[in-house]
Amino acid sequence: MVLQHIARTYPLPIQYDNLVKFTKTDTIPSYAILSHLWVEGEEVTHEELVHVWSTTYQKSGYQKIRTSCQIASRDGYRYIWIDTCCIIQQDEMDLRENIPNMYGFYQNSGICYVYLPDVSSKQDFHRSRWFKRGWTLQELVAPRIVAFYDTRWRYLGDKRELKEEISRKTTISPDILSGTQSIQDIAIIDRMTWALERKTTKRQDSAYCLQGLLGVTVEPDYREFWLESFNRLGRALLKKYPELEKELGVSDAQLSDPDYSCVWHTSVTSFTLALR
Repeated sequence: MVLQHIARTYPLPIQYDNLVKFTKTDTIPSYAILSHLWVEGEEVTHEELVHVWSTTYQKSGYQKIRTSCQIASRDGYRYIWIDTCCIIQQDEMDLRENIPNMYGFYQNSGICYVYLPDVSSKQDFHRSRWFKRGWTLQELVAPRIVAFYDTRWRYLGDKRELKEEISRKTTISPDILSGTQSIQDIAIIDRMTWALERKTTKRQDSAYCLQGLLGVTVEPDYREFWLESFNRLGRALLKKYPELEKELGVSDAQLSDPDYSCVWHTSVTSFTLALR
């Protein structure tokens, strides 16, 4: 796991040597984590921290990192995890190592800051695109504390304070959002329905982003056709939860047949409906 060292970053410029890698045998320090909406061409990548191009500091993503580091430092954290720069997005091995562990990254964080660039007031909170993205589902559910900020980084409230409004928007129980009910108490089928109408930029991610939520592991492979990513998710579910075969109405052998997969589902929506 790679973390951004805040003490070396704020108020100094963000640089590559601010990133600290922890191995599985290391004790991971307490850290904050950021959830946000990616803006094409504006995010600061791991590669840009290595080369520190002149355009890096002009990007809105740079200020997003700076401000989240500032807030985390104020809250007493020395480290923060941010997906855009803590994962080498163009490195297949780094993606394979990190994506299956991302649910755990959010779950083990001390706090998750959610930056909503399309929200200017509390009245607009429920309209944010953040509620329609695939990856943000686990970023809402997994962390114990989720704090929301608007476009000017004004605090809107945490998921416990906003649980009723979030529940109406997402159909996730207020008890899950408040932490009084464990996600393990929720049936796999019901967890899948939370993903209805959520979208991802890469279609394969519609499957990969659900693995932590469902308690299975699916190694990402962006070379594969997106339906195959759903097939592998389905096979992982059946392997861990054999009792789902009757509810799914499908077997592992059928999921291994590419022709059948096209009949069984064509999107995350129909995949979820198949579970009902």
